[in-house]
Amino acid sequence: MTLLKVENVVKKFGGLRAVDGVSFELAKGEFLAVVGPNGSGKTTLLNLINGVYKPDEGRVIFDGRDITDLPPYKRAKLGMSRAFQVPRPFPESTVIENVMVGAIFNGGYDLRKAREVAEEALRYVGLYEKRHELAGRLTFNELRLLELARALAGNPKLLLLDEVMAGLTPKEIDAIVHLIKRLAEERGIAAISLVEHRMRAVAQLAHRVIVMHQGKVIAEGPPEKALNDPKVVEVYLGRPWR
Repeated sequence: MTLLKVENVVKKFGGLRAVDGVSFELAKGEFLAVVGPNGSGKTTLLNLINGVYKPDEGRVIFDGRDITDLPPYKRAKLGMSRAFQVPRPFPESTVIENVMVGAIFNGGYDLRKAREVAEEALRYVGLYEKRHELAGRLTFNELRLLELARALAGNPKLLLLDEVMAGLTPKEIDAIVHLIKRLAEERGIAAISLVEHRMRAVAQLAHRVIVMHQGKVIAEGPPEKALNDPKVVEVYLGRPWR
């Protein structure tokens, strides 16, 4: 079942076509990695899906509905949640209060239900024992998990993950990979993740990979196939991935 369709989207900034005619589909429970060097258009593409930018051309269809003109908060209420590369918690609020914000504003829950949903999300990511601590006291890795818990509290059908593994140790990356796999298998949540350098994580996690370069998709397919495409090796990886 198709959850998301991106149809020939284009985003221009002056004379630069940051995203240049990108199309793909995403199924329920599928994990798609979007990889490419810095400046390839990955974040702009995510912003088009999320509603931060409106495409100059093309359409975005989510769960059978044309959402091309919808702002991010309306997309969130339809089941699209985003975890950002740089977490921005409310540092003087507790961990559970931070997650409750996602449950209330994205999930539409009342306070009692928001607390229940937040507790469940914190258990899922492994932060439940720190629920009463101030968010400003968390480690960098814990802040990433908090960001993911806030996204989960919005009851998403689709998670948009903006370089969530950047700056983490291999052990921490493995934990994130395992967590996102569980989300797909147990809840049927689809995910799109931007990845710049963590090819090992891509191979572990993604059902499919899209490789971008200068705003265009230059390869698409299973990780082994996409990452060993001759053009990908030439412009991005520098050598065959395996």
